[in-house]
Amino acid sequence: MRRVALALLAALLVLLPLSAPARAAGPVVLTVTGAIDNTNRGPFDPFSDVLFGTLQETFEKAYALTLDDLAALPQKTVEIGYSNWPGPVTVSGPTLAAVLDLVGATGSEVLVQAVDGYAPSFKIAEVRAGTFVLATSQGGKPLALGGRGPVWLAFPAGSYEGQTADDDSGLAWAVFHIKIAAGE
Repeated sequence: MRRVALALLAALLVLLPLSAPARAAGPVVLTVTGAIDNTNRGPFDPFSDVLFGTLQETFEKAYALTLDDLAALPQKTVEIGYSNWPGPVTVSGPTLAAVLDLVGATGSEVLVQAVDGYAPSFKIAEVRAGTFVLATSQGGKPLALGGRGPVWLAFPAGSYEGQTADDDSGLAWAVFHIKIAAGE
C-alpha cells in the first residue's frame, strides 16, 4: 500500500508542473495598475514597493511583467528618429497596445512612468491607433538600466495629436510603471 501511495505521489509531482500556468522567471520590470480587468499580483506593499511609495503611487490591483513576459507578446520593430537626435535608431519590443490588451485596460488614458518620476500620459485611443512600442532592445541589443532600459517607451514622430518632428518629450526611458486612468 505504501508503494502505491508513493507511486501516486510521484506521478502527481511529475504532472503538477503541467497543470500550473507558466510564469516567467526573472525580476519584474514593469507593473501595470489602475483600470485593468486582469491581475497577477496583490496590492501596493509599502515595504516591498519602495519606488512606488517614494513616488506616492499606491494601487489595489496590478499586473506584473518580467522581460520574458514582454518577450512572449507579439514584437514590433520600428525605426524612429527626431531632428534633435544624431540619427535614427531601430527598437523592438511589444506594442503598448498589446500590453493594454493583456491586462484588460478599461480606461481612457494611460500614464507611462519612468524611475525618475517622469510620467507622460496619452489617450488610449491614440495609443491603439499609433505605433507606441515598449522597446526592450535597440539595434538587436537589450536595453540596460542606466541607458534607456530595460523598457523604453518609443514611438515615431506624429504618434499623437500635436506632436512635431522634433518633439521627443513623450518618449520615456527606464519605464517601470503604467497606470490606466478610469474611463469617462
